[in-house]
Amino acid sequence: MITISEIWNTYLSTKTFKPESIKKDIQRYQRHIYPYWCNKDFLTLSVKDIILYRQYLSNFNLSPQSIKHCLSLLRRALNRAVQLEVLPIQVPHFEMPITNNARIRFLTIKEANLLLSILYEKSELWHDITLFALNTGLRASEIFSLQPISFNEALQSIVLFETKNNLTRIVPLNNIADSIVKKYLAMNMQFIFSDYKIKQVSKIFRDCVKISNLNKNITDPRNKVVFHTLRHTFASWLVQQGIPIPVVGNLLGHKDLKMTMRYSHLAPDQNRYAVTILNDIQKNIE
Repeated sequence: MITISEIWNTYLSTKTFKPESIKKDIQRYQRHIYPYWCNKDFLTLSVKDIILYRQYLSNFNLSPQSIKHCLSLLRRALNRAVQLEVLPIQVPHFEMPITNNARIRFLTIKEANLLLSILYEKSELWHDITLFALNTGLRASEIFSLQPISFNEALQSIVLFETKNNLTRIVPLNNIADSIVKKYLAMNMQFIFSDYKIKQVSKIFRDCVKISNLNKNITDPRNKVVFHTLRHTFASWLVQQGIPIPVVGNLLGHKDLKMTMRYSHLAPDQNRYAVTILNDIQKNIE
C-alpha cells in the first residue's frame, strides 16, 4: 500500500520551493487533499477516482480555479512520486475545470490620480509603491523582493532575479520610477521599500481603494480594483499609446504572447493603421 502521506513527503523533500508558494500548497494539502485521500491505496488509482475527487471538491463550493489548484497540486505530487519510482503506476488523466479568472479592469488616469491622492494622505510609503507599480508593471511579490543590488543606476533599470517564471528580467525605469527608487535607496534599508521583506499588500491600500469607491456596485471579482490592477493599468496605458503588444509582453515578463493579447482590443487604431499602409504600397497597381 502506498499512501498520500508517502507521496506528499516525497514531493516536499525532493523539490525546491519558493516560501510563498509552498505555504499555499501545504494549506491546500491539509484542507483539501489529505482528508479525502488519507485512506486510499494509490497503487489502484484510476481516472474514476480523480473524477470523484473533483466532485468532492465541488461540494465545498470552491471556485473552479481553487479546484484546479488542488487537482494540479495532487498531479504534481503523483508525477514526482512516479518519477522517483516511489509510485509504480501511470498517473491517470486529470480533467481540469474550465476557468476564466483573467482580470480585465484597469484604471483611467482620473481614477489613478484619485487613488494616489487618497493614499498620499494615509501613507507616503504605499503611495510611492502604488505609483512605482503603475510605472513599472511589476507584480507585488517582485516589488517586495527588490533590494538595493537590484538597481542598476547606469542603465536606469531594475534587475529581477526572483520572478514568477524563474527568469531574470531587466525592467527599464522611467523618470518617475527612477526617482522613487533613489528616494528609498537613500534610506539604506535591506530592501528598497522596507528594512524587512513586505509579505503582503497592506490593508492601507485596500482601505484607500474602498474610500475611493472604485469598487462600488461591482460584484464580479475580475472587475474589482486590487493591487494587481496596477499591473494591468501599466500594460493598458502602454497599448493605448501605441506600444506594440510584444514590447508590452516583454516588459511584463510574459513567457507566452497569448497572455499579453488580452490587451489587444485597447488598440483598434493600430489594426486600422496596419491595413491602410497597403493603400500606399498599391498606389501604382492597375
